[in-house]
Parts: sequence; structure tokens; C-alpha cells
Amino acid sequence: MDISTLIRERRSIRKYQDRDVPREVIAKILEDALWAPSALNRQNWQIVAVRGEQKEKLVEAVAETNKYFKPRLEKLFSEKIVNVTLQFLRTLGGAPVLLLVYIPKLVAEIRPGMSSLERYHHEQGRLTSFLSAAALMQNILLLATAEGLGTCWMTAPKIVEDEINEVLGIEGQELVSVIPMGYPDYPDQKPPAPPRKDNKVRWIGFEQK
Repeated sequence: MDISTLIRERRSIRKYQDRDVPREVIAKILEDALWAPSALNRQNWQIVAVRGEQKEKLVEAVAETNKYFKPRLEKLFSEKIVNVTLQFLRTLGGAPVLLLVYIPKLVAEIRPGMSSLERYHHEQGRLTSFLSAAALMQNILLLATAEGLGTCWMTAPKIVEDEINEVLGIEGQELVSVIPMGYPDYPDQKPPAPPRKDNKVRWIGFEQK
């Protein structure tokens, strides 16, 4: 599958087969994913791969997201979508593996009236760490798709980051995302792709001659 097709074919999967993912498959995906670019080549990310009993404890922790997230969902989506989303947050679709991406925990103090230069100096470390982690996660999603696996890039679990970190015994790190991973429960069909929004590219200096 060429890269363009891979990007377009990737979907967020929210239901997984009751089937384990071999460690060597996960290791190969992560080995390649770690070739993502990072700010100043710091590579200051960490991936935590979890399955088994600890994964079940994480699922319980993430489920607590519902009580905080439900009111927001109800303002944005239909009742059907709200119920499907809440169910996924309760079970993470039965994914056999969870990947958690972390960056160093940094505090950025932003005040009204700051110039762009002042903001840069205050938040540069945290911002560029997040951007680097995002590049890493996109690699993970695409490489997993190429292996016939499904994933879902989740940020809602940051609401219960303290509870998640307690389960894993993690300190001094900031959670960026939780990524369920497994074999999709519907291999012969895919969720429909949301349409792409128009007018997201602005061209300057490309006038036709």
C-alpha cells in the first residue's frame, strides 16, 4: 500500500477482536515509529505499551472520563453519537493493547499581553515536545494500519491523567495520548471517512502564468 493510500485508508477503530497482538509486531511498529522527527532531535518522548492486568486497570481509570466528558459531548453531538462515544470510553473497544505516549512534564506560564517572542520563550519546551509526540503518534497510526491493526488516537483520557499515572507509577511525565491497538472487529468493513473540509490550504506566490 503506497503512503497516500495508507493515509486515506486509516480509520479510528473503536471495536477490536478478542485476539492478542504479538509483541514482535508491536515492537516493529514502535521501532519504525521512533524515526519520527523531533524538535532539536531531542527524541524526548516515551511510549508505554500495556496489556494484561495492568491494561484492565487502565481501562477502569479511563472510564472515569465519562462523568467529565459527557456534558461536552451532549452539546456537540446527537444522542446516538454520545452513547457510542461513552461506551467506547468505558471499554476502549476491548483493545488488547494500550499505548501511552508521554513527554517530560514542563510548566509553561502564559499571561495576557505577552508578545509572540515572550510566549515562545515560556512555552517552547512544552509546545515542541507536544509537536514531536504528535509526529511520533501519526507514525504509529499509519504503521499499525499497514500491519492490519486498528488504532484510535485519544486525548480525552488526559482528564484522568493523575489516575492513569498512579496505575502505571509514572512521575515527572506528561501524558499526551492513549492509543488502543488491536485487530479491528470488522475486518471486511470500515467506518466511513468524514469528509475533508475545503479551503484549508492558502497558496502564495503560486499564481499561474
